[in-house]
Amino acid sequence: MLNKGKHIEKRSRGVHVRLTRGAPQLRRQRGAFAVMTAALILVMLGFCGLAIDLGRVYNRKVELQGVADAAALAAAAELDGTAEGIDRAMNAAADSAGRNYRYNYAASSIEWSNAAVRFSSVPSNGTWLEAGEARTQAQALFNVEVDTSRLAEHHGRVDTALIRVLSAANASVHMRGRAVAARTTINVTPLAICAMSNLRGAARGEELVEHGFRRGISYNLMKLNPNNKNKGANFLVNPVAPPGTAGKSLKSRLDVIRPFVCTGTMAMPRVTGGNITVEDDFPFQSVFPQLNSRFGSYTSPCTPAGAPPDSNVKEFTVSSTENAITWVTDKPAGQSAAKATTDTSLLTVADLPSDSGTTITAPMYGPLWIASRAARYSSYEEGKPEPAPGGYATFNATSTHWAKLYTPGLPKPKGTYPSPVPAKSGSHTISPTGLTGVADRRILNIPLLRCPVSPGSPAQAEVLAIARFYMTRQASGDDLVAEFTGLARPDALRGQVELHQ
Repeated sequence: MLNKGKHIEKRSRGVHVRLTRGAPQLRRQRGAFAVMTAALILVMLGFCGLAIDLGRVYNRKVELQGVADAAALAAAAELDGTAEGIDRAMNAAADSAGRNYRYNYAASSIEWSNAAVRFSSVPSNGTWLEAGEARTQAQALFNVEVDTSRLAEHHGRVDTALIRVLSAANASVHMRGRAVAARTTINVTPLAICAMSNLRGAARGEELVEHGFRRGISYNLMKLNPNNKNKGANFLVNPVAPPGTAGKSLKSRLDVIRPFVCTGTMAMPRVTGGNITVEDDFPFQSVFPQLNSRFGSYTSPCTPAGAPPDSNVKEFTVSSTENAITWVTDKPAGQSAAKATTDTSLLTVADLPSDSGTTITAPMYGPLWIASRAARYSSYEEGKPEPAPGGYATFNATSTHWAKLYTPGLPKPKGTYPSPVPAKSGSHTISPTGLTGVADRRILNIPLLRCPVSPGSPAQAEVLAIARFYMTRQASGDDLVAEFTGLARPDALRGQVELHQ
Protein backbone atom coordinates (compact mmCIF):
# COMPACT_ATOMS: atom_id res chain seq x y z
CA MET A 1 0.00 0.00 0.00
CA LEU A 2 1.34 3.40 -0.93
CA ASN A 3 0.34 6.59 0.84
CA LYS A 4 0.25 9.50 -1.51
CA GLY A 5 -1.24 12.45 0.35
CA LYS A 6 -4.97 12.26 0.47
CA HIS A 7 -5.21 9.18 -1.66
CA ILE A 8 -4.83 5.65 -0.56
CA GLU A 9 -4.18 2.94 -3.02
CA LYS A 10 -4.55 -0.74 -2.20
CA ARG A 11 -3.42 -3.49 -4.43
CA SER A 12 -4.37 -7.07 -3.71
CA ARG A 13 -4.42 -9.98 -6.09
CA GLY A 14 -4.70 -7.84 -9.17
CA VAL A 15 -7.44 -5.62 -7.80
CA HIS A 16 -6.68 -1.94 -7.67
CA VAL A 17 -8.89 0.23 -5.38
CA ARG A 18 -8.47 3.95 -4.90
CA LEU A 19 -10.20 5.66 -1.98
CA THR A 20 -10.57 9.36 -1.52
CA ARG A 21 -11.25 10.77 1.91
CA GLY A 22 -13.40 13.87 2.48
CA ALA A 23 -14.24 14.34 -1.18
CA PRO A 24 -16.47 17.36 -1.95
CA GLN A 25 -18.76 15.06 -4.04
CA LEU A 26 -19.87 13.05 -0.98
CA ARG A 27 -20.60 16.22 0.96
CA ARG A 28 -22.77 17.42 -1.90
CA GLN A 29 -24.65 14.07 -1.92
CA ARG A 30 -25.36 14.30 1.79
CA GLY A 31 -26.94 17.74 1.26
CA ALA A 32 -29.06 16.46 -1.61
CA PHE A 33 -30.47 13.66 0.58
CA ALA A 34 -31.44 16.20 3.23
CA VAL A 35 -33.34 18.28 0.67
CA MET A 36 -35.05 15.18 -0.75
CA THR A 37 -36.03 13.99 2.74
CA ALA A 38 -37.57 17.35 3.58
CA ALA A 39 -39.50 17.35 0.32
CA LEU A 40 -40.64 13.77 0.90
CA ILE A 41 -41.91 14.68 4.37
CA LEU A 42 -43.91 17.53 2.89
CA VAL A 43 -45.41 15.18 0.29
CA MET A 44 -46.24 12.61 2.95
CA LEU A 45 -47.88 15.28 5.09
CA GLY A 46 -49.81 16.39 2.04
CA PHE A 47 -51.07 12.88 1.38
CA CYS A 48 -52.05 12.50 5.04
CA GLY A 49 -53.94 15.78 4.90
CA LEU A 50 -55.62 14.74 1.67
CA ALA A 51 -56.60 11.42 3.20
CA ILE A 52 -58.12 13.22 6.18
CA ASP A 53 -60.08 15.57 3.92
CA LEU A 54 -61.31 12.74 1.70
CA GLY A 55 -62.20 10.66 4.75
CA ARG A 56 -64.32 13.49 6.16
CA VAL A 57 -66.00 14.00 2.79
CA TYR A 58 -66.73 10.28 2.41
CA ASN A 59 -68.01 10.02 5.96
CA ARG A 60 -70.43 12.92 5.41
CA LYS A 61 -71.71 11.22 2.26
CA VAL A 62 -72.34 7.99 4.18
CA GLU A 63 -74.04 9.85 7.03
CA LEU A 64 -76.40 11.75 4.74
CA GLN A 65 -77.16 8.67 2.67
CA GLY A 66 -78.12 6.85 5.84
CA VAL A 67 -80.49 9.68 6.74
CA ALA A 68 -82.05 9.61 3.27
CA ASP A 69 -82.42 5.80 3.20
CA ALA A 70 -84.06 5.58 6.60
CA ALA A 71 -86.39 8.53 6.04
CA ALA A 72 -87.49 7.25 2.61
CA LEU A 73 -88.23 3.75 3.94
CA ALA A 74 -90.15 5.12 6.90
CA ALA A 75 -92.21 7.42 4.67
CA ALA A 76 -92.95 4.77 2.02
CA ALA A 77 -94.24 2.39 4.66
CA GLU A 78 -97.03 4.87 5.49
CA LEU A 79 -98.34 5.40 1.95
CA ASP A 80 -101.75 3.85 1.40
CA GLY A 81 -103.27 5.87 -1.44
CA THR A 82 -104.92 8.44 0.83
CA ALA A 83 -104.18 12.05 1.76
CA GLU A 84 -103.84 10.89 5.36
CA GLY A 85 -101.14 8.49 4.20
CA ILE A 86 -99.18 11.40 2.74
CA ASP A 87 -99.42 13.19 6.07
CA ARG A 88 -98.25 10.11 7.96
CA ALA A 89 -95.38 9.68 5.51
CA MET A 90 -94.19 13.23 6.14
CA ASN A 91 -94.32 12.71 9.89
CA ALA A 92 -92.54 9.37 9.64
CA ALA A 93 -89.70 10.88 7.58
CA ALA A 94 -89.22 13.73 10.05
CA ASP A 95 -89.36 11.38 13.02
CA SER A 96 -86.82 9.03 11.46
CA ALA A 97 -84.35 11.81 10.66
CA GLY A 98 -84.72 13.63 13.94
CA ARG A 99 -84.85 10.67 16.29
CA ASN A 100 -82.38 8.24 14.81
CA TYR A 101 -79.68 10.17 12.99
CA ARG A 102 -76.87 12.59 13.70
CA TYR A 103 -74.06 13.68 11.44
CA ASN A 104 -70.56 15.18 11.57
CA TYR A 105 -69.30 12.19 13.52
CA ALA A 106 -72.44 12.30 15.70
CA ALA A 107 -71.61 15.83 16.84
CA SER A 108 -74.61 17.50 15.15
CA SER A 109 -78.33 16.80 14.90
CA ILE A 110 -80.32 16.86 11.68
CA GLU A 111 -82.38 20.03 11.28
CA TRP A 112 -85.24 18.52 9.30
CA SER A 113 -87.22 20.24 6.55
CA ASN A 114 -90.29 18.78 4.82
CA ALA A 115 -88.88 20.16 1.59
CA ALA A 116 -86.57 17.13 1.50
CA VAL A 117 -89.53 14.79 0.79
CA ARG A 118 -91.38 14.40 -2.50
CA PHE A 119 -93.75 11.83 -4.00
CA SER A 120 -94.29 10.23 -7.40
CA SER A 121 -96.29 7.50 -9.13
CA VAL A 122 -93.12 5.97 -10.58
CA PRO A 123 -89.66 5.53 -9.04
CA SER A 124 -87.72 7.17 -11.87
CA ASN A 125 -88.27 9.60 -14.73
CA GLY A 126 -91.49 10.77 -13.12
CA THR A 127 -92.89 14.01 -11.79
CA TRP A 128 -92.02 14.53 -8.12
CA LEU A 129 -94.62 16.36 -6.06
CA GLU A 130 -94.29 18.08 -2.72
CA ALA A 131 -96.67 17.10 0.06
CA GLY A 132 -99.35 19.73 -0.57
CA GLU A 133 -99.89 18.76 -4.18
CA ALA A 134 -99.36 15.07 -3.44
CA ARG A 135 -102.35 15.02 -1.06
CA THR A 136 -104.66 15.77 -4.00
CA GLN A 137 -103.28 12.87 -6.07
CA ALA A 138 -102.50 10.42 -3.27
CA GLN A 139 -104.26 7.43 -4.78
CA ALA A 140 -101.49 6.90 -7.34
CA LEU A 141 -98.47 7.95 -5.28
CA PHE A 142 -96.48 5.13 -3.68
CA ASN A 143 -92.90 6.31 -4.31
CA VAL A 144 -90.99 8.61 -1.95
CA GLU A 145 -87.83 10.59 -2.67
CA VAL A 146 -85.73 12.02 0.16
CA ASP A 147 -82.92 14.37 -0.90
CA THR A 148 -80.78 15.95 1.81
CA SER A 149 -79.59 18.67 -0.57
CA ARG A 150 -82.94 20.33 0.15
CA LEU A 151 -82.05 20.60 3.84
CA ALA A 152 -80.09 23.58 5.17
CA GLU A 153 -76.77 24.02 3.35
CA HIS A 154 -74.56 23.29 6.35
CA HIS A 155 -75.71 19.65 6.51
CA GLY A 156 -73.76 18.75 3.40
CA ARG A 157 -70.86 21.22 3.69
CA VAL A 158 -67.44 19.84 4.61
CA ASP A 159 -64.71 22.46 5.17
CA THR A 160 -61.38 21.16 3.90
CA ALA A 161 -57.90 21.59 5.34
CA LEU A 162 -55.50 20.65 2.54
CA ILE A 163 -57.66 20.61 -0.59
CA ARG A 164 -58.22 24.36 -0.21
CA VAL A 165 -54.44 24.88 -0.52
CA LEU A 166 -54.53 23.29 -3.94
CA SER A 167 -57.52 25.36 -5.04
CA ALA A 168 -59.41 28.10 -3.23
CA ALA A 169 -62.56 26.92 -4.98
CA ASN A 170 -62.35 23.72 -2.92
CA ALA A 171 -62.34 25.40 0.47
CA SER A 172 -65.52 23.43 1.13
CA VAL A 173 -67.13 20.41 -0.49
CA HIS A 174 -70.89 19.77 -0.54
CA MET A 175 -72.26 16.25 -0.22
CA ARG A 176 -75.83 14.90 -0.40
CA GLY A 177 -77.79 11.76 0.24
CA ARG A 178 -80.69 10.80 -2.04
CA ALA A 179 -82.95 7.77 -1.71
CA VAL A 180 -86.11 6.57 -3.43
CA ALA A 181 -88.28 3.99 -1.67
CA ALA A 182 -91.60 2.49 -2.66
CA ARG A 183 -94.33 0.14 -1.53
CA THR A 184 -93.89 -3.08 -3.51
CA THR A 185 -96.59 -5.35 -2.07
CA ILE A 186 -100.04 -5.14 -0.54
CA ASN A 187 -101.46 -7.46 2.10
CA VAL A 188 -104.40 -8.63 0.02
CA THR A 189 -105.11 -12.25 -0.94
CA PRO A 190 -105.35 -12.94 -4.72
CA LEU A 191 -108.91 -14.26 -4.25
CA ALA A 192 -111.79 -11.91 -5.05
CA ILE A 193 -115.53 -12.29 -4.57
CA CYS A 194 -118.52 -10.20 -5.58
CA ALA A 195 -119.75 -7.48 -3.31
CA MET A 196 -123.26 -8.56 -2.32
CA SER A 197 -124.26 -4.90 -2.54
CA ASN A 198 -122.61 -1.87 -4.12
CA LEU A 199 -123.47 0.21 -1.05
CA ARG A 200 -120.52 0.66 1.26
CA GLY A 201 -122.79 1.17 4.24
CA ALA A 202 -126.50 0.45 4.69
CA ALA A 203 -128.88 -0.03 7.60
CA ARG A 204 -130.58 -3.30 8.52
CA GLY A 205 -132.69 -2.03 11.35
CA GLU A 206 -130.06 -0.57 13.70
CA GLU A 207 -127.27 -2.76 12.31
CA LEU A 208 -124.56 -1.67 9.85
CA VAL A 209 -124.31 -3.80 6.69
CA GLU A 210 -121.19 -3.25 4.55
CA HIS A 211 -121.42 -4.13 0.87
CA GLY A 212 -124.09 -6.64 1.81
CA PHE A 213 -122.12 -8.37 4.59
CA ARG A 214 -123.00 -8.48 8.29
CA ARG A 215 -120.31 -8.48 10.96
CA GLY A 216 -120.17 -11.52 13.15
CA ILE A 217 -121.73 -13.77 10.48
CA SER A 218 -119.75 -16.68 8.98
CA TYR A 219 -119.89 -17.11 5.19
CA ASN A 220 -118.73 -19.80 2.79
CA LEU A 221 -116.83 -17.54 0.39
CA MET A 222 -117.04 -20.11 -2.40
CA LYS A 223 -120.85 -20.06 -2.39
CA LEU A 224 -121.94 -16.45 -2.74
CA ASN A 225 -123.25 -14.62 -5.80
CA PRO A 226 -125.52 -11.58 -6.05
CA ASN A 227 -126.31 -12.25 -9.72
CA ASN A 228 -126.85 -16.02 -9.95
CA LYS A 229 -128.67 -18.23 -7.46
CA ASN A 230 -127.19 -21.46 -8.82
CA LYS A 231 -123.43 -20.83 -8.85
CA GLY A 232 -120.94 -19.12 -6.57
CA ALA A 233 -118.93 -16.26 -8.03
CA ASN A 234 -115.23 -16.12 -7.14
CA PHE A 235 -112.19 -14.92 -9.03
CA LEU A 236 -108.43 -15.34 -9.26
CA VAL A 237 -106.70 -11.95 -9.17
CA ASN A 238 -103.52 -11.59 -11.19
CA PRO A 239 -101.14 -10.71 -8.33
CA VAL A 240 -98.47 -9.12 -10.53
CA ALA A 241 -100.63 -6.91 -12.79
CA PRO A 242 -101.19 -3.48 -11.15
CA PRO A 243 -104.54 -1.71 -11.55
CA GLY A 244 -104.99 -0.18 -14.95
CA THR A 245 -102.92 -2.80 -16.75
CA ALA A 246 -104.11 -5.83 -18.70
CA GLY A 247 -102.48 -8.88 -17.12
CA LYS A 248 -102.15 -12.31 -18.66
CA SER A 249 -103.93 -15.49 -17.64
CA LEU A 250 -102.27 -17.19 -14.68
CA LYS A 251 -104.84 -19.84 -13.78
CA SER A 252 -102.59 -22.58 -15.16
CA ARG A 253 -99.50 -21.15 -13.44
CA LEU A 254 -100.08 -22.51 -9.96
CA ASP A 255 -96.36 -22.17 -9.28
CA VAL A 256 -96.88 -18.42 -9.52
CA ILE A 257 -100.17 -18.28 -7.62
CA ARG A 258 -99.40 -20.53 -4.64
CA PRO A 259 -96.68 -18.37 -3.02
CA PHE A 260 -99.05 -15.39 -3.02
CA VAL A 261 -101.80 -17.52 -1.46
CA CYS A 262 -99.32 -18.64 1.21
CA THR A 263 -98.44 -15.11 2.24
CA GLY A 264 -101.75 -13.40 1.50
CA THR A 265 -100.04 -10.70 -0.51
CA MET A 266 -99.82 -9.39 -4.07
CA ALA A 267 -96.88 -7.78 -5.86
CA MET A 268 -98.45 -4.35 -6.29
CA PRO A 269 -98.90 -1.39 -3.95
CA ARG A 270 -102.68 -1.06 -4.46
CA VAL A 271 -105.72 -2.77 -5.97
CA THR A 272 -107.87 0.34 -6.36
CA GLY A 273 -107.57 3.37 -8.62
CA GLY A 274 -108.03 1.27 -11.76
CA ASN A 275 -109.49 -2.03 -12.87
CA ILE A 276 -107.61 -5.18 -11.93
CA THR A 277 -107.14 -8.37 -13.93
CA VAL A 278 -109.27 -11.31 -12.77
CA GLU A 279 -110.18 -14.79 -13.99
CA ASP A 280 -113.47 -16.50 -13.22
CA ASP A 281 -113.47 -19.49 -10.85
CA PHE A 282 -110.64 -19.27 -8.34
CA PRO A 283 -108.65 -22.57 -8.47
CA PHE A 284 -109.68 -23.40 -4.91
CA GLN A 285 -109.16 -27.17 -5.11
CA SER A 286 -105.56 -26.64 -6.17
CA VAL A 287 -104.56 -23.99 -3.64
CA PHE A 288 -106.66 -24.42 -0.49
CA PRO A 289 -103.80 -26.28 1.30
CA GLN A 290 -101.75 -23.08 1.01
CA LEU A 291 -104.51 -21.13 2.77
CA ASN A 292 -104.14 -23.49 5.73
CA SER A 293 -100.63 -22.26 6.48
CA ARG A 294 -102.46 -19.86 8.81
CA PHE A 295 -103.12 -22.85 11.06
CA GLY A 296 -99.56 -24.19 10.94
CA SER A 297 -100.40 -26.75 8.23
CA TYR A 298 -97.74 -26.49 5.54
CA THR A 299 -97.82 -27.59 1.93
CA SER A 300 -95.13 -26.51 -0.53
CA PRO A 301 -94.23 -23.80 -1.29
CA CYS A 302 -95.46 -22.40 2.05
CA THR A 303 -92.90 -22.25 4.86
CA PRO A 304 -93.14 -20.97 8.43
CA ALA A 305 -90.57 -18.29 7.60
CA GLY A 306 -92.55 -16.78 4.75
CA ALA A 307 -96.05 -17.71 5.90
CA PRO A 308 -96.12 -18.00 9.70
CA PRO A 309 -99.18 -19.40 11.46
CA ASP A 310 -101.65 -17.26 13.33
CA SER A 311 -100.92 -16.81 17.01
CA ASN A 312 -104.25 -18.57 17.60
CA VAL A 313 -104.59 -21.77 15.54
CA LYS A 314 -107.66 -23.13 17.29
CA GLU A 315 -110.43 -24.15 14.92
CA PHE A 316 -113.90 -23.04 15.96
CA THR A 317 -115.79 -26.06 14.66
CA VAL A 318 -119.39 -26.85 15.55
CA SER A 319 -118.93 -30.62 15.47
CA SER A 320 -116.50 -30.91 18.37
CA THR A 321 -117.42 -30.67 22.02
CA GLU A 322 -114.01 -29.18 22.77
CA ASN A 323 -114.35 -26.46 20.15
CA ALA A 324 -118.10 -25.88 20.48
CA ILE A 325 -119.43 -22.35 20.16
CA THR A 326 -120.13 -22.02 23.86
CA TRP A 327 -121.47 -18.46 24.08
CA VAL A 328 -124.83 -19.14 22.34
CA THR A 329 -127.77 -21.13 23.63
CA ASP A 330 -128.43 -23.02 20.39
CA LYS A 331 -125.66 -25.10 18.85
CA PRO A 332 -125.17 -24.05 15.21
CA ALA A 333 -126.23 -26.58 12.61
CA GLY A 334 -123.44 -25.71 10.20
CA GLN A 335 -120.05 -24.07 10.07
CA SER A 336 -121.45 -21.05 8.24
CA ALA A 337 -124.85 -19.46 7.95
CA ALA A 338 -127.07 -21.79 5.92
CA LYS A 339 -127.29 -21.26 2.18
CA ALA A 340 -130.33 -19.44 0.85
CA THR A 341 -131.48 -18.05 -2.48
CA THR A 342 -133.67 -15.33 -3.88
CA ASP A 343 -134.86 -15.05 -7.46
CA THR A 344 -131.47 -13.63 -8.45
CA SER A 345 -128.95 -14.30 -5.70
CA LEU A 346 -127.07 -17.00 -3.82
CA LEU A 347 -126.58 -15.87 -0.23
CA THR A 348 -127.26 -17.04 3.34
CA VAL A 349 -130.33 -17.07 5.56
CA ALA A 350 -128.67 -14.38 7.67
CA ASP A 351 -128.90 -12.01 4.71
CA LEU A 352 -132.48 -12.69 3.66
CA PRO A 353 -134.88 -9.79 4.17
CA SER A 354 -137.19 -10.13 7.15
CA ASP A 355 -140.21 -10.45 4.88
CA SER A 356 -138.73 -13.23 2.74
CA GLY A 357 -141.24 -15.77 4.04
CA THR A 358 -138.44 -18.28 4.69
CA THR A 359 -138.67 -20.15 7.97
CA ILE A 360 -135.41 -19.64 9.85
CA THR A 361 -134.33 -21.39 13.03
CA ALA A 362 -131.56 -20.34 15.39
CA PRO A 363 -129.06 -23.05 14.38
CA MET A 364 -129.31 -21.91 10.73
CA TYR A 365 -127.40 -18.74 11.54
CA GLY A 366 -124.23 -20.76 12.12
CA PRO A 367 -121.52 -19.56 14.54
CA LEU A 368 -121.79 -15.94 15.61
CA TRP A 369 -119.33 -13.37 16.89
CA ILE A 370 -116.18 -15.49 16.88
CA ALA A 371 -113.99 -12.55 15.81
CA SER A 372 -116.22 -9.48 15.79
CA ARG A 373 -119.48 -8.07 17.09
CA ALA A 374 -122.28 -6.64 15.00
CA ALA A 375 -121.75 -2.91 14.36
CA ARG A 376 -124.22 -0.07 14.83
CA TYR A 377 -125.28 1.88 11.77
CA SER A 378 -125.51 5.07 13.84
CA SER A 379 -121.70 5.24 14.08
CA TYR A 380 -121.17 4.93 10.31
CA GLU A 381 -120.19 8.03 8.31
CA GLU A 382 -120.58 7.96 4.56
CA GLY A 383 -117.31 8.38 2.67
CA LYS A 384 -115.10 7.85 5.71
CA PRO A 385 -113.21 4.70 6.75
CA GLU A 386 -113.91 3.02 10.05
CA PRO A 387 -112.43 5.15 12.82
CA ALA A 388 -109.24 3.90 14.45
CA PRO A 389 -108.42 2.46 16.85
CA GLY A 390 -111.79 1.83 18.49
CA GLY A 391 -113.88 1.23 15.37
CA TYR A 392 -117.63 1.48 15.09
CA ALA A 393 -119.92 1.20 18.10
CA THR A 394 -121.10 -2.39 18.55
CA PHE A 395 -124.01 -4.31 20.01
CA ASN A 396 -123.77 -6.18 23.31
CA ALA A 397 -124.23 -9.90 23.84
CA THR A 398 -127.65 -9.56 25.48
CA SER A 399 -130.95 -11.11 24.52
CA THR A 400 -132.41 -7.64 23.99
CA HIS A 401 -129.76 -6.71 21.44
CA TRP A 402 -129.74 -10.09 19.69
CA ALA A 403 -133.51 -9.95 19.28
CA LYS A 404 -132.98 -6.79 17.18
CA LEU A 405 -130.29 -8.45 15.10
CA TYR A 406 -131.40 -12.01 14.50
CA THR A 407 -135.15 -11.90 13.98
CA PRO A 408 -137.40 -13.45 15.08
CA GLY A 409 -135.20 -13.19 18.16
CA LEU A 410 -133.04 -16.19 17.35
CA PRO A 411 -130.50 -17.25 18.45
CA LYS A 412 -129.79 -16.03 22.00
CA PRO A 413 -126.52 -15.44 23.84
CA LYS A 414 -125.81 -17.17 27.16
CA GLY A 415 -124.78 -13.92 28.79
CA THR A 416 -121.18 -15.11 29.25
CA TYR A 417 -119.70 -13.77 26.03
CA PRO A 418 -115.86 -13.77 26.28
CA SER A 419 -113.92 -10.57 26.59
CA PRO A 420 -111.99 -10.09 24.42
CA VAL A 421 -113.79 -11.83 21.56
CA PRO A 422 -113.13 -15.60 21.31
CA ALA A 423 -110.66 -15.17 18.47
CA LYS A 424 -108.48 -13.09 20.80
CA SER A 425 -109.11 -14.98 24.01
CA GLY A 426 -105.93 -15.99 25.83
CA SER A 427 -107.14 -19.54 26.36
CA HIS A 428 -107.19 -20.02 22.60
CA THR A 429 -103.64 -18.95 21.80
CA ILE A 430 -102.28 -22.34 20.80
CA SER A 431 -99.33 -22.37 18.39
CA PRO A 432 -97.79 -25.45 16.74
CA THR A 433 -94.70 -26.67 18.55
CA GLY A 434 -91.61 -24.78 17.51
CA LEU A 435 -93.44 -22.15 15.44
CA THR A 436 -93.98 -18.51 16.31
CA GLY A 437 -97.44 -17.22 15.53
CA VAL A 438 -98.34 -13.82 14.09
CA ALA A 439 -101.54 -12.07 15.16
CA ASP A 440 -104.35 -11.84 12.60
CA ARG A 441 -102.77 -14.14 10.04
CA ARG A 442 -106.15 -15.91 9.80
CA ILE A 443 -107.71 -12.73 8.51
CA LEU A 444 -107.97 -12.83 4.71
CA ASN A 445 -108.12 -9.42 3.05
CA ILE A 446 -110.44 -10.14 0.13
CA PRO A 447 -111.22 -7.72 -2.75
CA LEU A 448 -114.95 -7.11 -3.21
CA LEU A 449 -115.74 -6.62 -6.89
CA ARG A 450 -118.48 -4.70 -8.61
CA CYS A 451 -120.48 -7.49 -10.22
CA PRO A 452 -121.32 -8.78 -12.69
CA VAL A 453 -117.77 -8.72 -14.02
CA SER A 454 -117.26 -8.10 -17.72
CA PRO A 455 -117.26 -11.30 -19.76
CA GLY A 456 -114.01 -12.96 -20.75
CA SER A 457 -111.18 -14.55 -18.86
CA PRO A 458 -109.02 -12.76 -18.02
CA ALA A 459 -111.26 -9.74 -17.56
CA GLN A 460 -111.08 -6.33 -15.96
CA ALA A 461 -112.94 -5.69 -12.70
CA GLU A 462 -113.42 -2.80 -10.29
CA VAL A 463 -112.58 -3.26 -6.61
CA LEU A 464 -115.15 -1.53 -4.41
CA ALA A 465 -113.47 -2.31 -1.09
CA ILE A 466 -111.30 -4.83 0.74
CA ALA A 467 -113.20 -7.06 3.18
CA ARG A 468 -111.66 -8.73 6.22
CA PHE A 469 -112.72 -12.35 6.71
CA TYR A 470 -111.56 -14.40 9.70
CA MET A 471 -110.99 -18.09 8.85
CA THR A 472 -112.89 -19.98 11.55
CA ARG A 473 -111.48 -23.34 10.45
CA GLN A 474 -109.11 -24.80 7.88
CA ALA A 475 -110.25 -24.73 4.26
CA SER A 476 -111.23 -28.05 2.69
CA GLY A 477 -113.25 -29.53 -0.14
CA ASP A 478 -115.41 -26.74 -1.55
CA ASP A 479 -115.54 -24.71 1.63
CA LEU A 480 -113.70 -21.59 2.67
CA VAL A 481 -115.58 -20.55 5.78
CA ALA A 482 -114.76 -17.18 7.33
CA GLU A 483 -116.48 -14.59 9.49
CA PHE A 484 -116.92 -11.08 8.13
CA THR A 485 -115.18 -8.61 10.46
CA GLY A 486 -115.56 -5.39 8.47
CA LEU A 487 -113.85 -3.45 5.69
CA ALA A 488 -110.10 -2.98 5.84
CA ARG A 489 -108.68 0.48 6.39
CA PRO A 490 -106.16 1.38 3.66
CA ASP A 491 -103.37 1.80 6.21
CA ALA A 492 -103.92 -1.79 7.42
CA LEU A 493 -102.94 -3.22 4.03
CA ARG A 494 -99.37 -1.93 3.91
CA GLY A 495 -96.89 -4.40 2.54
CA GLN A 496 -93.13 -4.40 2.02
CA VAL A 497 -91.12 -1.33 1.11
CA GLU A 498 -87.86 -1.35 -0.84
CA LEU A 499 -85.17 1.12 -1.82
CA HIS A 500 -84.90 1.78 -5.54
CA GLN A 501 -81.88 4.12 -5.48
